[in-house]
Amino acid sequence: MLRIDADAHVLETEKTWEYMEGADKKFRPQVVVSTGGSPNDEYWLVDGTLRLKSRNVGKNTPAESRELRDPSARLRHMDELGVDVQVIFPTMFIIPLTARPEIELALGRSYNRWMADVWKQAKERLRWAAVLPLLSMHKVFEEAKFAKENGACGIFLRGSECERLLSDSYFFPLYEAASRLDLPICIHSGTGSSGLYDYFRYETIGFSKFKLVIVGAFHNMIMDGIPERFPNLKVAFLEAGAQWLPYVLNDLGKRYKLQGRELN
Repeated sequence: MLRIDADAHVLETEKTWEYMEGADKKFRPQVVVSTGGSPNDEYWLVDGTLRLKSRNVGKNTPAESRELRDPSARLRHMDELGVDVQVIFPTMFIIPLTARPEIELALGRSYNRWMADVWKQAKERLRWAAVLPLLSMHKVFEEAKFAKENGACGIFLRGSECERLLSDSYFFPLYEAASRLDLPICIHSGTGSSGLYDYFRYETIGFSKFKLVIVGAFHNMIMDGIPERFPNLKVAFLEAGAQWLPYVLNDLGKRYKLQGRELN
């Protein structure tokens, strides 16, 4: 039986941004080091804002594996764990990085090409989720098509994007592209909403801003009829468990009943 780790991660490094070309190069994130002695003393400087660099994550694994410097090191670790295939998600992108479309496009495009190169070194075992330019919806299909042709098996999304609910019609071109390309939408723990992220800025563990927003996204998408509007769309909800499903389905059932509808 094939064993699939459906939510593995990679830690982004300076190499992630080496795929930027031309005018995009000026948007390359820079590493900033604090001399204060904190264990979290490295940051990414993105669009003029410091974001904590995930150097304290995955320290129980070699850098060659967790940063995919050497895909064969990741494969050896997978063998030790009895995992046949990993679906790799970004780590840096679980928070909002920029509100500027040109920077978002440059970051995602470089990440996707980096992951495409990783996939080429282990095509059968290392798959990945694409980061798309949601602030440039007219470019979504082109980037998703590149990703699909280069090993991506899903599209990375957070529970909130672009200061909108995921049931908003703004995202319909994305859902149409995903349906057409047969790429699942993978709604992962995290938020793309700067407002939500800032509101919970004092929450150190990220439960409300990262986990609960997924529950809300599920509720909104069902309530607003996304499955009926896009019957071929596949959606996964990741890194938030499933204990919340009975509560949400019960709530949806009540609301459907009030509207004279039946929840199937």
